[in-house]
Parts: sequence; C-alpha cells; structure tokens
Amino acid sequence: MKFLLQLVGAGLIVNAATVQFATAAEWRFCIAPANQEHRIYMTAPFLTATPMEMMESGFHQVLDRSGRRHDSVQCPTGATEQAVRAMRQHADDFNRQMGNDVVPVDWKPAPTR
Repeated sequence: MKFLLQLVGAGLIVNAATVQFATAAEWRFCIAPANQEHRIYMTAPFLTATPMEMMESGFHQVLDRSGRRHDSVQCPTGATEQAVRAMRQHADDFNRQMGNDVVPVDWKPAPTR
C-alpha cells in the first residue's frame, strides 16, 4: 500500500510539472510576409503562454480585420528575450535588404488563464 501511495504521489508531481511546463511563458514575436506586395508585418517581442495555434490564428485575424493581406503567419521563439530580439532584428535586416517594407504591428496575444 505504501508503494502504491508513493507511486500515485510521484504521478501527481509529474502531472503538476507537465501542466506547469505546458503553460510556461516563452518569448516570441510574430511575422507575416505579404510577398506579392514586398511587405512583411512584424510584432515586437512579447512574453506569452498562449498556445502556438491560438497565437498564429490571432495574429492572422488581426491582420485580416485591418485589411492587411498576407501569406503565412509564424511566431518564432527563442531561449531568452535577447535571443528573440536578435532573431527579430535579423528578420528585419534581411527583409529590408531583400527590398521588402517592414511594417510594425502593435499586437500581442491576450493573456491566457
């Protein structure tokens, strides 16, 4: 019986850690190219625990509602805020070198519960 209680207790610890990991906040930014228009939409870096699908869908909807045609939406992540800022800056520099207009978009996902 004692072994069973220890096993159940260990399972609860693992489940609690999994739930905490699943909702851990990550640094991200979102990007959406409009290739035919030689334009790319980018957010500033933000800290979020929003699931990837919800985040990309949310950014897509904001762009659609504002009449900004675009192709795919991506929200890359990095290990730290500095890493995400560097990734965003690289995307900005690269797109400018390719002749694309970089359009900042003031958006981040709503906080999740």
